[in-house]
Amino acid sequence: MAEDRQTEIAASAAALQDLGPGYDQALAEGLVERIGAEIDQRIAAEIDNRVAAEVDSRLLTQLDRYAGCRHQRRRARRMVRAEQRAIRAERGDQAGRQGLILGLGSVLFALLITAIVIKGSPGFAAVTLMALIWVIIGAINVAFAYRKRPPQ
Repeated sequence: MAEDRQTEIAASAAALQDLGPGYDQALAEGLVERIGAEIDQRIAAEIDNRVAAEVDSRLLTQLDRYAGCRHQRRRARRMVRAEQRAIRAERGDQAGRQGLILGLGSVLFALLITAIVIKGSPGFAAVTLMALIWVIIGAINVAFAYRKRPPQ
């Protein structure tokens, strides 16, 4: 396209030589008009390029800010979730230890009661009392296990 314009300007200069001094003014005005149009197009193209570059720069800056914020929010959420998991795990460990202690202690207590009943008089009332103690201890253990179960 630039070659077409250069060819056109060269043709105007050659026409000036061919036509003579009477057409000087008209050819000069045409030449100035074409050169002015070319300059206007180049300036418009440069302005468009600069505006596009500025818009792209601002857009990328805004996208970086937005992506950074989103990234920071995600990281914060992950950290909160990790802390919550750690707290739940700690509570679960404590509940597990407490459940183990309660279970072992209650079984030892029930075995002690069973040994006392068997050593004494293994009558119907003693066996019934021993069974009642085992049922009560079992109910306490089951109630404790359901109470300490972490929410899901």
